[in-house]
Amino acid sequence: SGRQAMHSSGSAFTSLQPVLQMKLGNIQLILLISDLLFISCAAEKTRPPNVLFIVADDLGWNDVSWHNPNIHSPSIEELAAEGVLLDQYYVQPTCSPSRVAFMTGKYPYRIGRQHMYIKPAMPAGLPTNVNIMPQYFQQAGYVTHAIGKWHLGFCHQNYTPTFRGFDTFYGFYLGSQDFYTHSSQHTTGYDFRINEKILKGPEVDGKYSTDLFVNRAKAIFEHHKKEDLKGNEKPWFTYLSFQAVHEPLQVPHSYKENVCEYKDQARYFYSAMVSSLDHAIDRVVESLKATGFYENTIIVFTTDNGGAVKMGGNNMPLRGTKGTLYEGGTRGIGFIHSPLLQTPGYTNVNMMHAVDWLPTLMSAIGQQNLATSATDGVDQWAAISSPSLHAPRNEIVYNIKEKPFMAAIRVGDHKLLWGSQPEKDIWFAAQESVVDEDLCEAVKKRRTQADRNRSFSEARGMETMDVLNLNIDENKEYAEEYEYLARIQEIDLEEQDGYDQTEYEEDMMDPSITSQIRSARTERILPSRKGKNKGNNENKNHGEKKKKGNGKNKGGGAHKNKKGGKKKGGSGKNRKKIPIPNKFGATIKSWGETRLFNLREDPEERTDISAENAEIVEKLKERAKEHFMNLYPQFTPKDDPQSNPLRWGGFWSPGWCDTYAIKDE
Repeated sequence: SGRQAMHSSGSAFTSLQPVLQMKLGNIQLILLISDLLFISCAAEKTRPPNVLFIVADDLGWNDVSWHNPNIHSPSIEELAAEGVLLDQYYVQPTCSPSRVAFMTGKYPYRIGRQHMYIKPAMPAGLPTNVNIMPQYFQQAGYVTHAIGKWHLGFCHQNYTPTFRGFDTFYGFYLGSQDFYTHSSQHTTGYDFRINEKILKGPEVDGKYSTDLFVNRAKAIFEHHKKEDLKGNEKPWFTYLSFQAVHEPLQVPHSYKENVCEYKDQARYFYSAMVSSLDHAIDRVVESLKATGFYENTIIVFTTDNGGAVKMGGNNMPLRGTKGTLYEGGTRGIGFIHSPLLQTPGYTNVNMMHAVDWLPTLMSAIGQQNLATSATDGVDQWAAISSPSLHAPRNEIVYNIKEKPFMAAIRVGDHKLLWGSQPEKDIWFAAQESVVDEDLCEAVKKRRTQADRNRSFSEARGMETMDVLNLNIDENKEYAEEYEYLARIQEIDLEEQDGYDQTEYEEDMMDPSITSQIRSARTERILPSRKGKNKGNNENKNHGEKKKKGNGKNKGGGAHKNKKGGKKKGGSGKNRKKIPIPNKFGATIKSWGETRLFNLREDPEERTDISAENAEIVEKLKERAKEHFMNLYPQFTPKDDPQSNPLRWGGFWSPGWCDTYAIKDE
């Protein structure tokens, strides 16, 4: 009836038309606003997540509070507890190789980076024809940022972050340096940049790098928030690679108030550095929340290798230290935290390796098929989100290298170590004997919020610094370790016609052979190794010695003739090590003992079961050989004097090498 009345009277319809138009206009405006709000909410829900990838440098298994109550890391522990803790997560034994694994999704042996990290004067880098993580994020429409330590080469500009897929870079190229002066410890040279430019001045000079990196992360989040408000929304990927807790042992005074003072000062300073790192991560996450990004951000936290025992780190109860293929050097602290996780708050016990991050994160942002070059990585995203799913990985290659020959592989529960092994293969007890028990208890009671209410809008200066000088050149130490092992292997194979390690130990009593070992190069290494390491293991670090004669497989006993001499012919020929070549021209001679462990039953690698499991040993050896077929020759050129910062105005700078690329597989 109302409809009829409206149409029966033209004058009435005419008089009501402006009012109706106003009402209709308001209704349309309301509907339009509702549609926009719906679209905005839908866009927010479908917008790809941001990714924050945090790396802690040299953080050991026993250096977090959920493994060791003496450690003060409440913020990291809370993030791990509310996320997914990765209990069977592995990294490489040293810095650069782990970063290669993170970035490429390839085991380092595939691209020639299996030997060791990149030293400051080494003309090397990550091969330029291998795509890396930020390049894939860029292809997916992300803005990419790198903060902190790079350590993937800088001698040519094409090795550096902004030429490898990062839109911005704020940090340093080297593997370590002074936290405040930003100069290398054992050589002269300044190293701090924004993008490609040297960054000096009151903003950074004498300022604590951990604070600088936190403030940079906060500035990036705030910048993206402003861009979002302007309508320039883009997802971002931020790689936040802290310098802490790598040596030098430097930390603001206040964090020493959070830890007990130990008689071992290295452990004391190192523990304070962990507390500082924890506070830094807390500030970064608070900034994510303040800018509104937290709800749509995936946070990855990982160490790059086991703790360095000589520098205060610890990995108990795991065996070994940084630089070894034992669990203490390779089983890493790692977790993923995000409100986007379907099933947070649990511990994932599936095997995972650093190479898995690239395909996993691509899957997390809806780009499952993008990272085609990640040949070794496994997509773990579904298995992390839904713990009931079948474990996607059953094998891990710890490393394979040709000189000195070293290999370690895990299949299922069994782990095989094969070839040369360093002397740091024992269990290092944490040096946490306190100076004052009562004071220690007081520290533990008051430390929960120490120094955590300060925002540190300005980075702290050198007046806050406490430092412990250890006078250890880590570059020299690791280089000499590998040089020693390679030399011993070379002599054993060439001079003794492939005799095994038992024969080598017997021949060490023969002056005619030991004289060959004591060459100009080796003579410099042997005494320091025998004396220095023994002192460190037994006195300073109170290491638990490995059990001897517990089933080690040496590859057969020595064959002797009637006079007691070793036979050079006959059956000895059958034991001669035959070189194994691969398609890239690399060659190995299998050398050294084998050790086998069941990691489910024996995660601390206490009992070698190789003698009673010869069939498993052989299967794992064959699998290691299959991986060796894809090994690219190690690229570790000698230090180049052209790198000297004095040639470049006092700065570590690119411009003194050619780029390196690998052949197609």
